Formats: sequence, C-alpha cells, structure tokens
Amino acid sequence: MSNEVREFTQKIGAEEPEKGTEFYLQYRRMFRRSNYFMLKGKMLIIKISRSNPPFWGVGKKFIDFLDSLDYFLVLLTSSKEGWIFSKKEIKENITSDRWRRSKTDYKINFNTLYNRNSFSSPEHFLRKMEEYDARPNS
Repeated sequence: MSNEVREFTQKIGAEEPEKGTEFYLQYRRMFRRSNYFMLKGKMLIIKISRSNPPFWGVGKKFIDFLDSLDYFLVLLTSSKEGWIFSKKEIKENITSDRWRRSKTDYKINFNTLYNRNSFSSPEHFLRKMEEYDARPNS
C-alpha cells in the first residue's frame, strides 16, 4: 500500500475487511494490493494516480466481484485530494462509455471526472460520504 493511501485511510478511519470472514478470504485471493477498505459498512476501492494529468485503471473483475456490495470508488491524487463515486455513478460512467474499457480494465482519465465528485481533504471526503448516505438510491 502506498504511503498516500495509508495516510488517507488512517485519517478517514477506513480499515481492511475483517480477517477470517468468507468475504475476506475471497477478497485476499483476488486482490494483490491493499486498495480495498471498509468504512461504516461500505467497501471503498482506493486508487492513487502518480501521472500528470491523473489517470487510473480499475479491473472489470473487481467491479463485477463487488457488484453485490454497497461500495465507492475513491480516486486520489494525493493523501488529501481526489474524487469519490458511488456504485450507481460508477455504473453510469461505465455504461455511458465515459470510462472506457480495455481488455481487463476500465480506464479513467482526469478529463472524464466531475467537479461535484471532488474532495479537497479527508474531512471533506467524510462530509461527501454523509451526503451520499442522505441521498435516496445513491
């Protein structure tokens, strides 16, 4: 896990899935990196971009695996800033072809992100999570 992801997850209180559960066993078989966390009963996929402009790839098999869960995709550019997308928004971006698919990954470019999904600090991220919780069918 990168230092930025570790710092971000510590600030927001996210943790890896609970060890010993069936989900954890499936999760560890599938995911090599520690980019998957739990926060208040929701799964977070957290990715960081090191390129300029930012660029991320998220595997289709991971999106398919997490389909039965309530999850969010968090795209970081640092330990403080990034974008957050709900499962519904992820599906909308995929089906609209906004996030294009290569053979195995969905490619997410900086120019395909909305300002409404951005956050500028871990505290701002947590406020956005509360906003999602308050929305019906987010």
